[in-house]
Amino acid sequence: MTIPQSIFSPCHGVVPLRPRLENWMAELLQDRPRLDALTDRFGAPLNIQSVDPFRRNIAQLTDCVTDYGLPFLPMFARKANKCLSYVQAARDMGIGIDTASHAEVEQCLEQGLPGDRIVCTAAVKDRALMTLCVGGGVTVILDNEDELELLEDVAEGATKPVSVGLRLNGFERDGTKLYSRFGFPMTQVPTLAARIGASETLRLDGLHFHLNGYSAEDRIAAILQTLPLIHKIKGDSTAPFFLDIGGGIPMNYLDDAAEWEAWLAELDRAVAGERDPITQHNDGLGRKAGGEGKVDSYPVAQTLVQEDWMRRILDHMADGQTVAAHLRDAHISLRCEPGRSLLDGCGMTLARVAFCKRDSAGTPVIGVQMNRTQSRSGFAEFAIDPLMVPGPGPRKGPIEGYLAGTYCTESEWLTRRKMSFPQGVKAGDLMVFPNTAGYLMHFLESRSHQFPLARNVFVTEGNSGAVTLDDIDTG
Repeated sequence: MTIPQSIFSPCHGVVPLRPRLENWMAELLQDRPRLDALTDRFGAPLNIQSVDPFRRNIAQLTDCVTDYGLPFLPMFARKANKCLSYVQAARDMGIGIDTASHAEVEQCLEQGLPGDRIVCTAAVKDRALMTLCVGGGVTVILDNEDELELLEDVAEGATKPVSVGLRLNGFERDGTKLYSRFGFPMTQVPTLAARIGASETLRLDGLHFHLNGYSAEDRIAAILQTLPLIHKIKGDSTAPFFLDIGGGIPMNYLDDAAEWEAWLAELDRAVAGERDPITQHNDGLGRKAGGEGKVDSYPVAQTLVQEDWMRRILDHMADGQTVAAHLRDAHISLRCEPGRSLLDGCGMTLARVAFCKRDSAGTPVIGVQMNRTQSRSGFAEFAIDPLMVPGPGPRKGPIEGYLAGTYCTESEWLTRRKMSFPQGVKAGDLMVFPNTAGYLMHFLESRSHQFPLARNVFVTEGNSGAVTLDDIDTG
C-alpha cells in the first residue's frame, strides 16, 4: 500500500527525519479506535509487533547466501528482543538462535529449539549457564581461558562431546588493529584448538568473531585473516566446521536517506549559532562546532544494508577468487547473528500524551506516559521522528517543543530533537515510536519508580482483528 502522508503531518521533527513504515503499521496508525482498544486492554506504553516482516527478513537473508552455494545458518540475536514469538518463528523457519543469558537459553530449549541450533555467546558465563548448555547440547562460544577451564570442569562425565567455538580478536585492517575486549588473540588459537582436540569431552566446531560497528570491509578483513587459522586447525578435513561472523548487519530506518545529511547540516548550523536550536539546549549529541565528531545515534540512514551488505562481503575478491569461494573450498559453514536487521519493520511503541506545558525558559514540554528506557538502545538518540495519532475534540494552535518522559530527572527526554506539532498537541493524543523492535523496546527497559514494563502484543498483517499477547508476558 502507499503510505498516506497524513500519517506524518500531526508530528515531525522541525528538521524532519521521516521513518520508513511497514503496511501493518500504517493500517494501525489510521485506526484510532483500534489503538484505543489495544491500550485499554493491555495498557500503555505498549509494544505492538508483527512477525511477518521477521519471516520475510529471514527468507531474504537466507536466499541471498544460498545463491552462493554456501551452507548457512543465521542465528537470530535473541538479546535484541525478548519476545517468544520471534523464537517460535525462528524455530519454525529452521534457523538458529544466539543467546546471551541463562534465561534466553532456557526459554529457547523450552520452545523446542534443538541444542545444535542454539549458540551461547554470553559475555559472562557462570557454572549454572555452562551446565544448562552442556545438558541441552548448546554450542558454547568461549571468550577466555577461565571459561574454557570452567567448561572442562562442567563437562566432566558428559555423555557426548560438548560443541564449542572460539571467539577471536586481534584483527587488523589497513595496518590498524580493530579493538575488542572480547575473545582470544588469534595467535593463541592453534594451541587452544590442540587442547580442545585432545579433550574427551569438548569438540571444536568453529570459530567466531563479532566486530563493533557495521563495516563490511572490517568483516572482509577478519574473514581473510581467519581462513589461514581454519586451514591450520582442520587441514583437509571435510568434517563440519563453522565460521560465525557475528552481527552488525546494517539497515536503513528513513523513508528518504538524504534527510540525514540535511538534518546533520542543520544541526551543525544550530550548534554554530547560525539558526534556532533543533535539539534540547542546543545539544550537539556528540557533534562539535565546526562539524567535528559523530552524532551518538544509531546510523539510521545507511545505504549498504542487509542483503546488499552480505553480498559485498561474499563477492569480495582475494587471491583470485571470492570470499564465498574460499569458504566453500575450505568446507566451512557460514553463520551470522543478526538481531536488529531481522527485526526491521517488526514493531512500534506507543504511549499517551499526559500534558503540554512550558518550562522555565518558556519552551513547550510535552509529557508522555513512558520513560526513555522503553524506547532506547545503547545510543543517546534514536534519530527518527515519532508519530502522533491525535485524539478527538477541539485542539489548540501549532507548537514546537520537546517530548519528556516519566522519570523525575531534568535529563528525562524521550528525544532531544525538537518536534513540530502543526495541529497542536493535547492530553490523550498517542505518541508512536516506529521500528523499535530491534534493541529499542527491551535492551534498556527499566522499572524505575516501579512503573510496569510495557506489554508486548502481536498483530497479523492484513488481519485487523487478530491480536495476541506474547508468551513472555503471560508467565
